[in-house]
Amino acid sequence: MSVLFGRKTAGTRLDTINYARGLVVSLYIVSWSFSFIAAMLVQTNDFNIVSCTMSVYTCIILYACSKILIYLFLMEKVYVVTAVGTTRFNFTLYRINLILLAPYLGIICLMLVYRVSNLQGNGECKIGLLPPASVTLILYDVFISSWLTILFIRPLMSPTSQLQGPSKGKLRDVARRTLMGSLIALVLSTANVFTLVLFRGQERGLICLASCTVDVTLNAITVHWVTNRGSGRSSSAERRSGERRTQPTSHLTTFEKRVAPLESHISVTVESYVEQFHQQTSVGCTSSQ
Repeated sequence: MSVLFGRKTAGTRLDTINYARGLVVSLYIVSWSFSFIAAMLVQTNDFNIVSCTMSVYTCIILYACSKILIYLFLMEKVYVVTAVGTTRFNFTLYRINLILLAPYLGIICLMLVYRVSNLQGNGECKIGLLPPASVTLILYDVFISSWLTILFIRPLMSPTSQLQGPSKGKLRDVARRTLMGSLIALVLSTANVFTLVLFRGQERGLICLASCTVDVTLNAITVHWVTNRGSGRSSSAERRSGERRTQPTSHLTTFEKRVAPLESHISVTVESYVEQFHQQTSVGCTSSQ
């Protein structure tokens, strides 16, 4: 997590961090904090009710924070690949997604109420969630992750979506990568919580903390991959850019020329390109009005 945080923030000034990148950096910080605290608690939670109780609170609060950040990140990417010339809160689908995220606050309350933290006769710490919380959590995770996945599949498959056209290659790459990230998040969360259900809401502290650490770390690695350009695609994009320079562009519309990826875009991250795309689109819509 320290390596990912360093790679993402190297050479970055605080005033240049936009909303999407702020979510990613926050996810790194939360995931690092979870790993660091879990590594300390797992050494002391046997024969120690205070450490055992802190373990379950760590699993609930920090794990829930990481999931909220991931969902906000996926919602931001849905806005990026489906909205053109519209602010977030004027975009109906974005507001719907925020409303769908609201029940997670109630699920956090359920997790706090139905938490389990006790010491066995041999001093072993058992932590977890009772069925009212664990079953609700797994159903919600499956629902929201499936919903967000569908929102990425729809524009990729539709021939009339905003992702189609010769100048939208990078936006399609954003959608494909985020679709994979959404699927991985769905699989990891479902496997983690389903394991808790199989253990009937009680796992040894070591197992629960380790599985949650793996979950949040792999999710952070996935988000890191989603927000970084692939070398293979960059090379092909550079070749296409070179081909465009040697071919006439009269067949492109004025709008496509305006939003077509410039050669300089190859050296920047996907978030920077998308932010510039929306700025250009907003200006185009304003001038046309």
